[in-house]
Amino acid sequence: MAAADVAHAAATTVIQNQAEVCWVCLGESTCLEPLCYPCKCPRPVHGACLARWQLHSAGSREEVACRFCSAVLPDWKPVLTPPLEDAAAACPTMSVTFNGQVHHVRVKGGPNGYADFVKDIQSIFGITTEHDMQLAFDCADPMTGLPMKLNGSGAYQAAVHCATISAAKRIRMWQQQQRRAPSSGLSSPAASSQIETPATPPRRNPGGVTHCLWDDYTLG
Repeated sequence: MAAADVAHAAATTVIQNQAEVCWVCLGESTCLEPLCYPCKCPRPVHGACLARWQLHSAGSREEVACRFCSAVLPDWKPVLTPPLEDAAAACPTMSVTFNGQVHHVRVKGGPNGYADFVKDIQSIFGITTEHDMQLAFDCADPMTGLPMKLNGSGAYQAAVHCATISAAKRIRMWQQQQRRAPSSGLSSPAASSQIETPATPPRRNPGGVTHCLWDDYTLG
């Protein structure tokens, strides 16, 4: 056997003997975090690692397709959505900053969500439709709560999803506080109603609504 063939065979044996690892975190497969092959690539990945990769790529092609083989990737939202029954009742709100002004705007997902959001901020800040908006969303990771930044209008739906999960967590936290301290002044039906279905927040510097998480949004 030629020396080159021997070297190739040895290298192949080393590769085959190596344990498979996630191409994102380089961790091995476990019972709680098994490796999977979501696309045509030969490299495995943890489902949660891939989902976070997609989330951080929100608005770009890599959110929906593999950067290497171009295969369509599974939706990341179910993987990064904790089991929160309060999510349906949550009212996500974004803190929007433009030219030193801060306003709080309710947001919603879906096909019309971004269009309505743009209309709201154009009306609030007096921005014309010709204004070239540079968008950046400061969000919290749906699972860990760690801060993260999403850029561009294409990341709007992902930002709304993160804001909804954050708001649901705040609702749950508030409800747990009420169960531990039922005599608190916030235990009134009116207060409970405000948390579950908050009134439209004031346009500027709202200090009264304290139980809704407001993700930040910046216009450049």
